[in-house]
Amino acid sequence: MHHFKGLGSKLSSFASKERLKEEQYYLKNGSAVNASDVCRDIAITSRMSHLKNVLKLIGCCLEYAEPVMVYEYVEEAITLDDLLSNNGYARNSSVPWESRLRIANEIASVIVFLHSEFTTPIVFRDLHSQKVLIDQSSGVAKLYNFSFSVPLPPGELRVEAQDSVRGTCGHPDPEYCCSGIVTQKTDVYSFGNVLLQLLTGKRAYVHDGVITKVGETYLESNIEECDVMDIANPDILAGERGIHEIRQQLEDYFDLVKRCTVTNGDDRPYMIYVARELRRIEKCFRAISTPGLN
Repeated sequence: MHHFKGLGSKLSSFASKERLKEEQYYLKNGSAVNASDVCRDIAITSRMSHLKNVLKLIGCCLEYAEPVMVYEYVEEAITLDDLLSNNGYARNSSVPWESRLRIANEIASVIVFLHSEFTTPIVFRDLHSQKVLIDQSSGVAKLYNFSFSVPLPPGELRVEAQDSVRGTCGHPDPEYCCSGIVTQKTDVYSFGNVLLQLLTGKRAYVHDGVITKVGETYLESNIEECDVMDIANPDILAGERGIHEIRQQLEDYFDLVKRCTVTNGDDRPYMIYVARELRRIEKCFRAISTPGLN
């Protein structure tokens, strides 16, 4: 980590001053609003910047009234939420099933790293599609902003958060919201909602077994009664040459969404299993999409 002096002038080599202003605005009005959040983000991000699916932290400046964190510049970056919403910033108007599977796998790999590669597991706690940047040139997904992350005590499977319940509407684990207890399964629930958004292309989430689309009611339905072919985004169904061939993949994927978002955390799988299942589904897709492999 570098501590830059005169950050504005040093930024000119890799980002515009307008971009710095946007970053300052994000820090002041987004998640990282106090020193402890910023320090936590720096401590975790700096140890994960070698991962291609984590937005690389270049440095920080603590000389402003609000700390400024400087990340790698990603050309034509867009949040996963904006990409799926097709709000005009996306380069392409459709996102094929192959890309959705790749993005899901890449996000899962970062959460698995958090849960397994540190001295004790670290829980992201606020996982949602606005915390994922997509490089539209390469298609690579990059997770960022670890300011709400919480480490579990050595030998413990849970910890009571010392701050207030953090999270974005619809995405946090309901058990965590009620008790303030953080576990690895907290991330599993939020990741299940990200998987649902990738599947539907909607700002949707599961709560008490019911799928709800933010701001609308037409998507509200019992998750166990839904047919995946009815809720899958039209881009998925229109973009694949053999829809009947990928139906089983969609059903397996939707089953994973259901398992990740059950209300009882003990009944959810661990992220390492979720990641393994996603890799299997992606491998099956490649097998039917590549001549000579099926």
